[in-house]
Amino acid sequence: MKFDDLFEQRSLVGAKLKDCIRDRGYTKISFARHSDISSLTLDELLNGSIDNKSSFVKHLQKALTLLNMTGEELIVYHSSAKKPATVVYPQNAPYDHEMSDIARRQYDLLLDLIDLCAIYYPESVQT
Repeated sequence: MKFDDLFEQRSLVGAKLKDCIRDRGYTKISFARHSDISSLTLDELLNGSIDNKSSFVKHLQKALTLLNMTGEELIVYHSSAKKPATVVYPQNAPYDHEMSDIARRQYDLLLDLIDLCAIYYPESVQT
């Protein structure tokens, strides 16, 4: 698939990229650092809001290189979010405990807040 086609589908590309980043265990901040993409540009890429085609191509190439994927593989990527995640529970949690949908959304929101704090307060975030 050509990057021109990917640019036309940048919202879909952003959604697939976001799923892939999370499934591979990256946070937005760690992915931005490893791919040499600024956090703000990564957010634009994930939201599908980059209007400049050359900027889109440049940063998508960096992301795909880090993920060791092609554009075609990204477009057909299926999130593994439905697969059970490895979770560490307190010692008193039941063995078969599963996080509810509401709790999962709240947890994801907290992770996004931590990423946001890392942008504005990088000296306080330890990696």
